[in-house]
Amino acid sequence: MKSSTTIKMLALAVGLLLTSQTGTEAKPKKPSGGSVSADLVISKVFYNNMMNDQGKAFIMGNYIELLNNSADTLDITGIYIGLTDNTSSTAADFVNSWTAAAMQEAHKDSIALKQIFQIPTEQTYTVAPGQSVVICNAAENHTTVASKAADLTGADFEVKSPHTAYKDHHNADVPELKLVYTYSATNTFLQFMSPGPFGLVLLAADTNVEGCPVGYYKGKTEGAQFKFVPAFKTIDAVDFVEHSAKTEPDASQKRIGNSYDAGWTATAKPGGNNGEALVRKTAFVTKSGRKVLFDTNNSSVDFEVTTDLAIRTYSDEMQGLNDSTIVIPESGFLAINPSTSFFGPDNMLFAYVNASAKSTDFNYNEFVGDSILMMKGDWIAIAQPGSYTLKMSEAQPMLRSRSTAQQWSTEDHKELTGGQKTRSIYKFSNAVGKVGFQRVPKTTDGSYNVADFTDGERLYVTLTPAIVTNFSATFGVDDLDFVPWHGSTPEVIAAGIETVEQLPVTKNLLFDLQGRRINGTPRKGLYIINGRKVMF
Repeated sequence: MKSSTTIKMLALAVGLLLTSQTGTEAKPKKPSGGSVSADLVISKVFYNNMMNDQGKAFIMGNYIELLNNSADTLDITGIYIGLTDNTSSTAADFVNSWTAAAMQEAHKDSIALKQIFQIPTEQTYTVAPGQSVVICNAAENHTTVASKAADLTGADFEVKSPHTAYKDHHNADVPELKLVYTYSATNTFLQFMSPGPFGLVLLAADTNVEGCPVGYYKGKTEGAQFKFVPAFKTIDAVDFVEHSAKTEPDASQKRIGNSYDAGWTATAKPGGNNGEALVRKTAFVTKSGRKVLFDTNNSSVDFEVTTDLAIRTYSDEMQGLNDSTIVIPESGFLAINPSTSFFGPDNMLFAYVNASAKSTDFNYNEFVGDSILMMKGDWIAIAQPGSYTLKMSEAQPMLRSRSTAQQWSTEDHKELTGGQKTRSIYKFSNAVGKVGFQRVPKTTDGSYNVADFTDGERLYVTLTPAIVTNFSATFGVDDLDFVPWHGSTPEVIAAGIETVEQLPVTKNLLFDLQGRRINGTPRKGLYIINGRKVMF
């Protein structure tokens, strides 16, 4: 589950508007392998068949759904969909199957695939944020035969198999999903395994499938052959293990290594034809209504069983949440260090700080409380004094990584050494009337690189001499003891755009809404002077 995305948002007024630097206007992003989290995820799979309205087994309505779980438009042209071996654990030749354990012994850096399909490359195919791609064998309205089945006429891709079961059920209006490899000349359709086991893998478009080696079942020298594809090309992967009357789901059936799916998922009821699909749980819902699905790289956590077989349907309920109460003091600022992903109410901001030697300022990165599922770690919560409830989530955050100057000390005593010895430690201060970063006391050698921390003051930044020099010049002081906060304030959050004052340019320091100092005459817009929002 691959490829990370950073969403950059600005805190602006009234409930606070959100601006993304990526999105549908930007050049579509290409999903790639080799990372730890996916933008494109396998989101819903109906593989277990069902009974039609005449009480007969019905396989035509199976499908795979892939969802763009990011805030970027994704270019999915040429990506591959692979299916692993599906030998049942009750079969005699299970000992020869390429399970995850067997692959670890013989081909630990590969995944054995029996079938590989590809999104067409003749034209460009993109997926907008929150939208999905439906892939099937028969893009028909199956509700006419099985009323609880899905109407797949709106599918995005269909396997045009000449197989007897499917050849008369193809939809000419739906593009073909290309078959690029199959272990059997007669198996030219997506071969789902009901009730499991099998694995699904998404591979980056630049995977050299043709050049991948082939091999037989473990210990055999003839029969069906598999493609051994490089695991690092994986965009996303899900293990569906067998659940039958004879076999309880367990990890021994896994086909995919833990690096790409640390768990597995299975149907709730034993046996096939029960009309159950597996779907990712909803982790977060944005203000625009876009659903962000679980993606922890562990299918045991991410998926749940559903009998709603309609395509493009996901739960409205955010799952895996626990409440945590924080109390914002009179200053309106509180340093926090959540141990899981989280989000908060819309009358609160969460900020972290960056700084560089080239800058004369901190860069404040601010997010509205309920605008994004934020990553665990060090944050500054900003709101009117009082008690607030944070929602702690098991899911992967939408903000996957960041570069930040601020840190959270896990030690009571810290001394900078080596290349950092010349740096100064500034501890976060949220005293009333003095919010910002306060330099620690001078040591006997004249430096500021030793700090003691207590539970209430563990947030700090380390600044290079060049940054301190720049800051000192900016604030007009010879020896910078304190860096005041000049990002958004509780008053700005509470006031909203209706109360913005019209003020002329003054000699006071002027900052934009990202906390960057503005030199010269500002353009028309909103700015911050002395902690107040003003308009020019």
